[in-house]
Amino acid sequence: MLSIKNIYKNFGDLKVLKGVSEEIEQGEVVAIIGPSGSGKSTMLRCMNLLETPTFGEVWMDGKLLTPIDPYLHEEVIKASNTFKKMVAGGMEEETAVKEIKEKDLLKEKFSAAEGKEYGALMKKLYKENYIDINFARRDMGMVFQQFNLFNNKTIKENIMLAPVKIGMQSRKQTGLTKQEIVAAAESKAMELLKRIGLESKADVYPSTLSGGQKQRIAIVRALAMNPKVMLFDEPTSALDPEMIGEVLDLMKELANDGMTMVVVTHEMGFAREVADRVLFMDDGMIVEQGSPAEVFDNPQSPRLKDFLSKVL
Repeated sequence: MLSIKNIYKNFGDLKVLKGVSEEIEQGEVVAIIGPSGSGKSTMLRCMNLLETPTFGEVWMDGKLLTPIDPYLHEEVIKASNTFKKMVAGGMEEETAVKEIKEKDLLKEKFSAAEGKEYGALMKKLYKENYIDINFARRDMGMVFQQFNLFNNKTIKENIMLAPVKIGMQSRKQTGLTKQEIVAAAESKAMELLKRIGLESKADVYPSTLSGGQKQRIAIVRALAMNPKVMLFDEPTSALDPEMIGEVLDLMKELANDGMTMVVVTHEMGFAREVADRVLFMDDGMIVEQGSPAEVFDNPQSPRLKDFLSKVL
């Protein structure tokens, strides 16, 4: 469903992600835990390109969302002038590939200096696999810490906004009228509000809701696009303790319905109870991962043991 390959993310001289790779399977619930500043949210935001990786690739449903990273494709490295010169100088092919990767010798990825064969292969791989991120995001719901509802729109309008916009853009393909698109979006919005018991709030504004209600609205707003995967960035961290339960209950419902979910969370109980897999991050890397039982009951790394001793 979702794949990140050797992702690095730098903010100037600050290296936040340091070669993270992960595969998210369809229907899987993956919880990402770790101390503040470990790169959890940055990794999540790289999955839908709210942050653009410095190096590495992101794939969804077999389609590429980022530029080609030559270091992930040995045939591309071998097509470069740098590789050819190293081999012509007597270096073993395997050694040349390794050195090019380690020393970042293809940093200028589309440089003419690497030759026509290299450039043509990069373009071919890109053309065959790339999908525009704006299309991919239609299948990726995102829920933030701070809700990010539009305060000048009613709850129903917040939920309808994206489906109506996308529906209007694809009118020629669907043959639907504007009235039909709006009616379908309104019906879906009311169905979702009923699901979370907030249909009476359809015509009020976000400022009148509690934090827990706002976050549940933010979740169903993402669901209105019928996403294939949902990304949650610490969805309960801005809530009062008594409101956290109502949001986690909705997320458990989604998990039980088979929704693919990646959740950055400080809620260890949720991670233990709902996740199929738990990833522990520290210092920009995935230090340890496994089932909730493996991670929480039998941690292997000293860093994870130390972390759990403070949060459990």
